[in-house]
Amino acid sequence: MKKQFVIGIILILLSTPLGYMSLNLLYANQNLGAGELKPILNGFIYSYMISGILIFSLGIFNKMKN
Repeated sequence: MKKQFVIGIILILLSTPLGYMSLNLLYANQNLGAGELKPILNGFIYSYMISGILIFSLGIFNKMKN
């Protein structure tokens, strides 16, 4: 249960670097313009943030259950 709290918070805090790394990994061979880069990057960052929030909330629900 404590692991879920910590993993969720770490994932939320590291969502921006993970978003940049994912973008560079998946679109390394493509030349993205400035208009395309920002929405794709925001999508990656928000997806990592939502995953962190869900993991953190699972930890809260498990803590309340016990």
